[in-house]
Amino acid sequence: MIEDEINAVFEHFDGSNIEIWWQERGHHNDPDKLREVIQNEIFRAEAAGADTIMLAYGLCGNGAVGWHSDRTVLAMPRFDDCVNMMLCTGKRDRRNYLSAGCMYLTGGWSRDEGALLTMLDNYLEKYGERKGKKLMKLMLDSYTHVTVIDTGCYDIGPVNDYADECARQLNLQKNTVYGGNEPLAKLITGEWDEDIIVLDPSGHIREEDFDFTS
Repeated sequence: MIEDEINAVFEHFDGSNIEIWWQERGHHNDPDKLREVIQNEIFRAEAAGADTIMLAYGLCGNGAVGWHSDRTVLAMPRFDDCVNMMLCTGKRDRRNYLSAGCMYLTGGWSRDEGALLTMLDNYLEKYGERKGKKLMKLMLDSYTHVTVIDTGCYDIGPVNDYADECARQLNLQKNTVYGGNEPLAKLITGEWDEDIIVLDPSGHIREEDFDFTS
């Protein structure tokens, strides 16, 4: 989901000593599955001799709670989810950056199997046009906007076109907001501050770690 943003960091940073293990998109939709899959990857990285494991995830519906390593330092952004990470354009100064009623899009989200137009097509195929559109309307009842986050890490033209089509077919307004890539850049380059959780071996990620008051 955030492949564009991660690759953008490496365009300006020599990460030759960092091995990237890409994970299947969509695990964030099932926090329990995410917790299990990434914990197993942590154990695998331990066995491979990693001295630091950087997790490019947020809290993700508490899917990150419980992640731990017996021998290796864990580091991850102190953000609830990827959307909040991308909406933070500098140093984090509050917990939630989302605006009510906005369905957010980036390059990664527009290509996802769960993207809006793919969902609409699936509903139309399964239920027919009338019922399919009614179900989508019910699902999106609390949304008024489809909002493109311009992180500067992907070609925004096709994403704008996709958002325009979403707005047209789903009766939403479309807008664009400027985002950033600073949290992921700090994580990957090792410029860790309070925006990054750094966990010593044998510690466990906790929900309260994602708030500065913890």
